[in-house]
Amino acid sequence: MTELLGVAALAVGGYWIVKRMKKKMAGVERHLSDIAARSANKRPAEKLVQDPVTGKYRPE
Repeated sequence: MTELLGVAALAVGGYWIVKRMKKKMAGVERHLSDIAARSANKRPAEKLVQDPVTGKYRPE
């Protein structure tokens, strides 16, 4: 009987952890989506070209 209670407690705890992680992952996804949406409104990135002499990349 004790083993049954232990298994039940582990199952309930595992379910709670999975539920909590899904909620946290959804919050992180929402936060990252907000950041991506805000950064999309800014000016576009400059194009980089390679300097043939030095081999370094510079903004065009």
